[in-house]
Amino acid sequence: MYNEGKTMFKSISINNFRAITNLAIDNFGQVNLLVGSNNCGKTNVLEALFLLIGATNPQLPLTINGLRGLSFIHREMWPTFFRNMDMSLRIEITGKIHGTDAEHMLVVQPKFEKQIESEPIEVGSDIQSLKIENSETLQAIPPNGLKLAYSNSEFPERNNVSEIFEKDNKVVTQGIKDTPFQGIFISPTQAFDWKARFAPAQRKKLVMEVVSLLQEIDPKIADLRLNEIGLLEADNGLSRLLPVNLMGGGIAKYLTVSLAMLEFQNGMVFIDEFENGLHHSAQKILWKAVFSWAQKLNVQVFATTHSLECIRAFSNSISSSLFEAEAKLYRIERKEEKFRAVELTKEVLAESLASKWEIR
Repeated sequence: MYNEGKTMFKSISINNFRAITNLAIDNFGQVNLLVGSNNCGKTNVLEALFLLIGATNPQLPLTINGLRGLSFIHREMWPTFFRNMDMSLRIEITGKIHGTDAEHMLVVQPKFEKQIESEPIEVGSDIQSLKIENSETLQAIPPNGLKLAYSNSEFPERNNVSEIFEKDNKVVTQGIKDTPFQGIFISPTQAFDWKARFAPAQRKKLVMEVVSLLQEIDPKIADLRLNEIGLLEADNGLSRLLPVNLMGGGIAKYLTVSLAMLEFQNGMVFIDEFENGLHHSAQKILWKAVFSWAQKLNVQVFATTHSLECIRAFSNSISSSLFEAEAKLYRIERKEEKFRAVELTKEVLAESLASKWEIR
């Protein structure tokens, strides 16, 4: 039974974002795994949710592009957020929270240096948007940024608008930046900031919980410490502490996920390619930890995978968790420009794996 005291997403609707034309997912749990073929939009869903939790932070679009390796700023980057790079299409991301009918909505549109003649239309109660009648004219005008409009149906008078744009070869952000929720995105290409992430675990006196998790991979690990230059090191019985970066991808992935969940207690954690850096034998250990810590720390988790072993580890870990009803798996399906999400119950998932049906 869902605890209504938790602030977590129940559903999301995505329109015209990245590859997605229109996709709605309902009945999210506390731990959610998204599967599906390449280019079906799994990562796009994580990015959309991440944008929505920080809807008034105009820096986030650049953050998610940076996680894909697009860390440079150029006018050609602004259209990449829109379906088919068509800036006449308005991006709309709408989410509902468990235990309430309130809708949180983020609208993203291009920002132009020159004023475009257009017909104003109403979004929410008083946010003005642009209805472009001539998309060819729009495509010929290069944007210099993005405009983000966030609204909450519970407080329609509090619509917030923020912008990010280029000016004099610099990136400028303006507008309200207080995020409605808290969360972190973990990308397989991301360089993790150990110094910044380890400090919250130290303050909360939870380092030994992290150590206990790592001991399931390497029983010799007895402690974790930050050295004087900010490197995270482990005591694994050698005469000197060893930087965790030298201990293999499995240790690094365990630390990345665990420290993110510890830091963003009462928030959300997004993990793209959960299996990345993990041997299949270690995936069940991490899934069990994710289930346990999600409940203990009140964290909602969204993850993606291409790996059948990862799906199997997820399935095998469900029955051993204390809140198996809160573990959800969705298969994202795409047929040309049409998208849909199919929820697989734990029984259907187990049967599909036993029958060797293709569910990735």
